[in-house]
Amino acid sequence: MSYATVLDGLHVRFATVAGINTILKYVPTAIDPPMMYSVLESMNVTRNGQVRAVHYRINHRMMFRWQDFEQAELEIIPFVDSIPLAVEADPHLGGVLVSGFAEINECRALWVDISGTTYRVLDFFSDITEK
Repeated sequence: MSYATVLDGLHVRFATVAGINTILKYVPTAIDPPMMYSVLESMNVTRNGQVRAVHYRINHRMMFRWQDFEQAELEIIPFVDSIPLAVEADPHLGGVLVSGFAEINECRALWVDISGTTYRVLDFFSDITEK
């Protein structure tokens, strides 16, 4: 298992969610909302005797165009549940994680300005453990 393999497995799960225009493995230079991109937040390795465990924490940022408060909130509503549920439906990511699991256990909603344009953002954090 590698970070690249895990990220591919997560993106396969996210692709099952209707309404996402683009899913990227890097911070985009152009925004096409609603879109998602993933960036590594941390990775650590632990050992307990002969057992080696790798833990990844990845930020998956969903970006939405902001026109007015009501419309921005209406656009994020379906994704608050559907993104975590997409991973929960297959926490082994199609067999990528043989003796581990993936989960999304946190979501933060915020506003982000990029090049003078304000976007409504949902930051989902996945935690992946593989032994």
